Amino acid sequence: MTAQLAAASSRAAAADLEVRLEQARRHALSPTTRLLQRGAQAHLVEGKALAAVEDLDDALVLQPDVAILWRDRAQARLAARDLTGAITDLGVALQRDGQDAVAWRLLSAVEEQRGDWQAAERAWQRVMALDPMVEGGRAKGEQLHLKAFGRPT
Repeated sequence: MTAQLAAASSRAAAADLEVRLEQARRHALSPTTRLLQRGAQAHLVEGKALAAVEDLDDALVLQPDVAILWRDRAQARLAARDLTGAITDLGVALQRDGQDAVAWRLLSAVEEQRGDWQAAERAWQRVMALDPMVEGGRAKGEQLHLKAFGRPT
């Protein structure tokens, strides 16, 4: 499906593939891990990022080989303002699943928060390679390129 996403001809087709890829990535979660992951999402909605990190810590004890859990914890760590922890988790997530456009998008956002515009731009290039139809993709890429390298002379 990742190859189909990269070749999608419309935003609607890409959106459908994005949903299917997320479902496939979460398919391997055990029932207990799913409960912990849902609890973490609820904590994030409530603004309790540290509680979400704790739930995902527990989920990763149960299934440390599932890349999406590392991405989820990175998102929770970002919400908790733990940028170093988010980068570390994204490194593991992307090592396990380098085709995860959502993880690359999250990495770009974390690098933006850190002020590392070149790293944010490189991560965004990966997003665009994996999901060329991502909402606002070109504009975001141009914005990051300008922040990273300035205006061409």
